[in-house]
Amino acid sequence: MRIRKLRLLLEQYGDTTLRDIIVEIYRQLPKQVIEEKDLDLMLSQFAKYKGLQKEQDQPTVEQAIEQTEQFIQLAYDLQYLEPNELVSVREQKNWYVTAKRLLKHLRHYIGRKNGTRVAFEEFFFTFFSRRRRTAFLSNDPFRLIKVTQVELFEELVGYYKLDASDQTWMQRAIYTAVKVPIDVDTERSDLFLAVLTHCTDVSEREAYVALLNTHAKKLRAKVRVDADMLVLYQEIRFAELHALIALRELERAETMLFTEYIPYFSHRSTPFRYYLSLLEQAGLKDEHDRIERVGRRKHIHF
Repeated sequence: MRIRKLRLLLEQYGDTTLRDIIVEIYRQLPKQVIEEKDLDLMLSQFAKYKGLQKEQDQPTVEQAIEQTEQFIQLAYDLQYLEPNELVSVREQKNWYVTAKRLLKHLRHYIGRKNGTRVAFEEFFFTFFSRRRRTAFLSNDPFRLIKVTQVELFEELVGYYKLDASDQTWMQRAIYTAVKVPIDVDTERSDLFLAVLTHCTDVSEREAYVALLNTHAKKLRAKVRVDADMLVLYQEIRFAELHALIALRELERAETMLFTEYIPYFSHRSTPFRYYLSLLEQAGLKDEHDRIERVGRRKHIHF
Protein backbone atom coordinates (compact mmCIF):
# COMPACT_ATOMS: atom_id res chain seq x y z
CA MET A 1 0.00 0.00 0.00
CA ARG A 2 1.32 3.45 -0.91
CA ILE A 3 1.89 5.98 1.88
CA ARG A 4 -0.71 8.41 0.51
CA LYS A 5 -3.37 5.68 0.48
CA LEU A 6 -2.33 4.61 3.98
CA ARG A 7 -2.79 8.16 5.29
CA LEU A 8 -6.26 8.39 3.76
CA LEU A 9 -7.17 5.03 5.28
CA LEU A 10 -5.98 5.97 8.78
CA GLU A 11 -8.03 9.17 8.72
CA GLN A 12 -11.14 6.98 8.96
CA TYR A 13 -10.26 5.66 12.42
CA GLY A 14 -10.61 7.21 15.83
CA ASP A 15 -7.82 7.54 18.42
CA THR A 16 -8.69 4.29 20.26
CA THR A 17 -8.70 2.22 17.07
CA LEU A 18 -5.40 3.78 15.94
CA ARG A 19 -3.78 2.88 19.27
CA ASP A 20 -4.98 -0.72 18.90
CA ILE A 21 -3.62 -0.88 15.33
CA ILE A 22 -0.19 0.42 16.43
CA VAL A 23 -0.01 -2.09 19.30
CA GLU A 24 -0.95 -4.95 16.98
CA ILE A 25 1.63 -3.94 14.36
CA TYR A 26 4.29 -3.65 17.09
CA ARG A 27 3.40 -7.11 18.40
CA GLN A 28 3.82 -8.65 14.94
CA LEU A 29 7.25 -7.09 14.30
CA PRO A 30 10.35 -9.22 14.94
CA LYS A 31 12.50 -7.99 17.82
CA GLN A 32 15.47 -7.58 15.48
CA VAL A 33 13.51 -5.16 13.26
CA ILE A 34 12.39 -3.14 16.29
CA GLU A 35 15.99 -2.75 17.43
CA GLU A 36 17.45 -2.04 13.98
CA LYS A 37 14.87 0.61 13.15
CA ASP A 38 14.94 2.08 16.69
CA LEU A 39 11.16 1.88 16.88
CA ASP A 40 11.11 2.17 20.68
CA LEU A 41 12.71 5.61 20.36
CA MET A 42 10.23 6.54 17.65
CA LEU A 43 7.31 5.66 19.92
CA SER A 44 8.71 7.27 23.06
CA GLN A 45 10.43 10.39 21.60
CA PHE A 46 9.12 10.95 18.09
CA ALA A 47 10.64 14.45 17.65
CA LYS A 48 14.12 13.21 18.63
CA TYR A 49 13.72 10.19 16.33
CA LYS A 50 12.85 12.42 13.36
CA GLY A 51 15.83 14.65 14.10
CA LEU A 52 18.17 11.66 14.08
CA GLN A 53 16.66 10.42 10.82
CA LYS A 54 17.25 13.81 9.24
CA GLU A 55 20.90 13.80 10.32
CA GLN A 56 21.37 10.34 8.84
CA ASP A 57 19.91 11.51 5.50
CA GLN A 58 22.43 14.39 5.39
CA PRO A 59 25.81 13.30 3.95
CA THR A 60 29.06 14.44 5.53
CA VAL A 61 30.62 17.64 4.24
CA GLU A 62 33.24 15.63 2.34
CA GLN A 63 30.53 13.49 0.74
CA ALA A 64 28.48 16.56 -0.19
CA ILE A 65 31.47 18.15 -1.94
CA GLU A 66 32.44 14.89 -3.67
CA GLN A 67 28.87 14.30 -4.92
CA THR A 68 28.66 17.86 -6.22
CA GLU A 69 31.99 17.59 -8.03
CA GLN A 70 30.87 14.32 -9.62
CA PHE A 71 27.59 15.89 -10.78
CA ILE A 72 29.48 18.85 -12.26
CA GLN A 73 31.94 16.62 -14.10
CA LEU A 74 29.15 14.48 -15.56
CA ALA A 75 27.37 17.64 -16.72
CA TYR A 76 30.59 18.98 -18.22
CA ASP A 77 31.08 15.70 -20.09
CA LEU A 78 27.46 15.90 -21.35
CA GLN A 79 26.63 12.56 -19.72
CA TYR A 80 23.04 13.72 -19.03
CA LEU A 81 22.25 13.99 -22.76
CA GLU A 82 22.98 10.65 -24.43
CA PRO A 83 22.59 7.03 -23.22
CA ASN A 84 25.73 5.92 -21.41
CA GLU A 85 26.97 3.60 -18.66
CA LEU A 86 27.65 6.35 -16.13
CA VAL A 87 24.18 7.92 -15.88
CA SER A 88 20.99 5.88 -16.16
CA VAL A 89 18.08 7.06 -18.30
CA ARG A 90 16.06 7.63 -15.13
CA GLU A 91 18.79 9.82 -13.65
CA GLN A 92 19.11 11.74 -16.92
CA LYS A 93 15.41 12.58 -16.82
CA ASN A 94 15.50 13.45 -13.13
CA TRP A 95 18.81 15.35 -13.06
CA TYR A 96 17.09 18.36 -11.47
CA VAL A 97 16.13 16.25 -8.42
CA THR A 98 19.82 15.51 -7.90
CA ALA A 99 20.68 19.18 -8.44
CA LYS A 100 18.17 20.36 -5.83
CA ARG A 101 19.39 17.76 -3.34
CA LEU A 102 23.04 18.77 -3.83
CA LEU A 103 22.16 22.45 -3.44
CA LYS A 104 20.38 21.67 -0.17
CA HIS A 105 23.40 19.73 1.15
CA LEU A 106 25.86 22.48 0.18
CA ARG A 107 23.76 25.12 1.91
CA HIS A 108 23.65 22.96 5.05
CA TYR A 109 27.46 23.10 5.39
CA ILE A 110 28.35 26.31 3.64
CA GLY A 111 28.76 28.40 6.78
CA ARG A 112 31.17 25.92 8.34
CA LYS A 113 33.68 24.92 5.68
CA ASN A 114 35.19 26.94 2.85
CA GLY A 115 35.36 23.95 0.50
CA THR A 116 31.58 23.96 0.19
CA ARG A 117 31.69 27.57 -1.07
CA VAL A 118 34.05 26.55 -3.85
CA ALA A 119 31.70 23.68 -4.72
CA PHE A 120 28.76 26.09 -4.69
CA GLU A 121 30.55 28.41 -7.12
CA GLU A 122 31.25 25.48 -9.46
CA PHE A 123 27.61 24.41 -9.12
CA PHE A 124 26.54 27.92 -10.18
CA PHE A 125 28.78 27.89 -13.25
CA THR A 126 27.50 24.44 -14.19
CA PHE A 127 24.25 26.08 -15.22
CA PHE A 128 25.53 29.38 -16.55
CA SER A 129 28.79 28.73 -18.38
CA ARG A 130 28.50 28.57 -22.17
CA ARG A 131 30.00 25.08 -22.29
CA ARG A 132 27.42 23.60 -19.94
CA ARG A 133 24.19 25.46 -20.64
CA THR A 134 22.94 22.65 -22.87
CA ALA A 135 24.17 19.87 -20.59
CA PHE A 136 20.70 18.76 -19.49
CA LEU A 137 17.53 17.48 -21.14
CA SER A 138 15.68 20.75 -20.63
CA ASN A 139 15.21 24.04 -22.44
CA ASP A 140 14.88 25.84 -19.11
CA PRO A 141 16.90 24.03 -16.42
CA PHE A 142 16.80 26.95 -13.97
CA ARG A 143 13.06 26.77 -13.45
CA LEU A 144 13.28 23.03 -12.88
CA ILE A 145 15.61 23.51 -9.90
CA LYS A 146 13.25 26.29 -8.75
CA VAL A 147 15.88 28.98 -8.36
CA THR A 148 16.75 31.93 -10.60
CA GLN A 149 20.16 32.96 -11.82
CA VAL A 150 19.89 36.18 -9.82
CA GLU A 151 19.04 34.33 -6.60
CA LEU A 152 21.95 31.91 -7.01
CA PHE A 153 24.32 34.72 -7.93
CA GLU A 154 23.27 36.89 -4.99
CA GLU A 155 23.88 33.93 -2.68
CA LEU A 156 27.28 33.34 -4.31
CA VAL A 157 28.27 36.99 -3.81
CA GLY A 158 27.46 36.61 -0.11
CA TYR A 159 29.97 33.75 0.09
CA TYR A 160 32.56 35.80 -1.80
CA LYS A 161 32.17 38.44 0.89
CA LEU A 162 32.50 35.92 3.73
CA ASP A 163 35.77 34.68 2.26
CA ALA A 164 37.37 38.14 1.88
CA SER A 165 38.87 40.34 4.58
CA ASP A 166 38.74 43.41 2.30
CA GLN A 167 36.74 44.54 -0.72
CA THR A 168 38.31 42.11 -3.18
CA TRP A 169 35.02 40.19 -2.97
CA MET A 170 33.38 43.08 -4.82
CA GLN A 171 35.89 43.00 -7.66
CA ARG A 172 35.36 39.26 -7.97
CA ALA A 173 31.57 39.63 -7.94
CA ILE A 174 31.44 42.43 -10.52
CA TYR A 175 33.88 40.58 -12.78
CA THR A 176 31.61 37.52 -12.60
CA ALA A 177 28.53 39.66 -13.29
CA VAL A 178 30.26 41.07 -16.39
CA LYS A 179 31.52 37.75 -17.77
CA VAL A 180 28.96 35.07 -16.90
CA PRO A 181 26.39 34.22 -19.61
CA ILE A 182 22.86 35.16 -18.60
CA ASP A 183 19.70 33.13 -19.01
CA VAL A 184 16.52 34.26 -20.78
CA ASP A 185 14.87 35.53 -17.58
CA THR A 186 17.79 37.69 -16.43
CA GLU A 187 19.06 41.15 -17.29
CA ARG A 188 22.75 41.69 -16.63
CA SER A 189 21.86 44.77 -14.61
CA ASP A 190 20.03 42.37 -12.23
CA LEU A 191 23.38 40.74 -11.48
CA PHE A 192 25.05 44.10 -10.87
CA LEU A 193 22.25 45.07 -8.50
CA ALA A 194 22.62 41.73 -6.71
CA VAL A 195 26.17 42.83 -5.85
CA LEU A 196 24.83 46.16 -4.57
CA THR A 197 22.58 44.36 -2.05
CA HIS A 198 25.73 43.20 -0.24
CA CYS A 199 27.17 46.72 -0.04
CA THR A 200 25.93 47.57 3.42
CA ASP A 201 27.73 50.84 4.17
CA VAL A 202 28.76 54.06 2.44
CA SER A 203 32.37 53.02 1.79
CA GLU A 204 31.28 49.79 0.10
CA ARG A 205 28.76 51.61 -2.07
CA GLU A 206 31.35 54.19 -3.07
CA ALA A 207 33.77 51.39 -3.97
CA TYR A 208 31.00 49.71 -5.95
CA VAL A 209 30.36 52.89 -7.98
CA ALA A 210 34.09 53.28 -8.64
CA LEU A 211 34.44 49.69 -9.88
CA LEU A 212 31.44 50.00 -12.19
CA ASN A 213 32.84 53.26 -13.54
CA THR A 214 36.17 51.55 -14.25
CA HIS A 215 34.47 48.76 -16.19
CA ALA A 216 32.33 51.23 -18.13
CA LYS A 217 35.35 53.28 -19.19
CA LYS A 218 37.04 50.15 -20.55
CA LEU A 219 34.01 49.55 -22.77
CA ARG A 220 33.54 53.09 -24.02
CA ALA A 221 35.83 52.73 -27.04
CA LYS A 222 33.88 49.67 -28.25
CA VAL A 223 30.26 50.73 -27.76
CA ARG A 224 29.96 52.56 -31.10
CA VAL A 225 30.89 49.46 -33.12
CA ASP A 226 29.77 46.53 -30.95
CA ALA A 227 26.07 46.20 -30.06
CA ASP A 228 26.74 43.71 -27.25
CA MET A 229 29.28 46.06 -25.66
CA LEU A 230 26.76 48.88 -25.92
CA VAL A 231 24.11 46.88 -24.02
CA LEU A 232 26.65 45.94 -21.34
CA TYR A 233 27.73 49.58 -21.04
CA GLN A 234 24.12 50.71 -20.62
CA GLU A 235 23.44 48.14 -17.91
CA ILE A 236 26.60 49.04 -15.99
CA ARG A 237 25.60 52.70 -16.05
CA PHE A 238 22.08 51.80 -14.98
CA ALA A 239 23.45 49.98 -11.92
CA GLU A 240 25.74 52.92 -11.20
CA LEU A 241 22.77 55.29 -11.21
CA HIS A 242 20.97 52.97 -8.83
CA ALA A 243 23.93 53.02 -6.43
CA LEU A 244 24.30 56.81 -6.56
CA ILE A 245 20.63 57.21 -5.66
CA ALA A 246 21.11 54.78 -2.76
CA LEU A 247 24.00 57.01 -1.62
CA ARG A 248 21.75 60.07 -2.12
CA GLU A 249 24.44 61.50 -4.41
CA LEU A 250 21.71 63.06 -6.52
CA GLU A 251 23.85 65.75 -8.15
CA ARG A 252 26.37 63.15 -9.33
CA ALA A 253 23.56 60.88 -10.49
CA GLU A 254 21.92 63.65 -12.52
CA THR A 255 25.23 64.62 -14.13
CA MET A 256 25.93 61.02 -15.07
CA LEU A 257 22.40 60.60 -16.43
CA PHE A 258 22.91 63.32 -19.01
CA THR A 259 26.62 62.80 -19.79
CA GLU A 260 27.23 59.05 -19.49
CA TYR A 261 23.83 57.36 -19.79
CA ILE A 262 21.41 59.19 -22.08
CA PRO A 263 23.98 59.79 -24.90
CA TYR A 264 24.30 56.05 -25.43
CA PHE A 265 20.60 55.47 -26.18
CA SER A 266 18.94 56.15 -29.51
CA HIS A 267 15.96 57.66 -27.67
CA ARG A 268 16.57 59.87 -24.65
CA SER A 269 13.18 59.02 -23.17
CA THR A 270 14.15 55.40 -22.32
CA PRO A 271 16.94 56.11 -19.78
CA PHE A 272 15.08 59.18 -18.56
CA ARG A 273 12.07 57.06 -17.62
CA TYR A 274 14.43 54.61 -15.88
CA TYR A 275 15.82 57.42 -13.79
CA LEU A 276 12.40 58.79 -12.84
CA SER A 277 11.34 55.29 -11.81
CA LEU A 278 14.43 54.92 -9.62
CA LEU A 279 13.71 58.22 -7.88
CA GLU A 280 10.11 57.17 -7.31
CA GLN A 281 11.15 53.79 -5.88
CA ALA A 282 13.56 55.57 -3.51
CA GLY A 283 10.75 57.81 -2.24
CA LEU A 284 12.44 60.97 -3.53
CA LYS A 285 9.27 62.76 -4.66
CA ASP A 286 10.68 66.31 -4.69
CA GLU A 287 13.69 65.22 -6.76
CA HIS A 288 11.39 63.21 -9.04
CA ASP A 289 9.23 66.25 -9.71
CA ARG A 290 12.27 68.47 -10.28
CA ILE A 291 13.79 66.05 -12.79
CA GLU A 292 10.44 65.90 -14.59
CA ARG A 293 10.61 69.67 -15.02
CA VAL A 294 14.20 69.39 -16.25
CA GLY A 295 13.07 66.82 -18.81
CA ARG A 296 10.34 69.09 -20.14
CA ARG A 297 12.78 71.98 -20.49
CA LYS A 298 15.11 69.70 -22.47
CA HIS A 299 12.17 68.53 -24.61
CA ILE A 300 12.47 64.89 -23.57
CA HIS A 301 9.22 63.07 -24.31
CA PHE A 302 8.64 60.69 -21.42
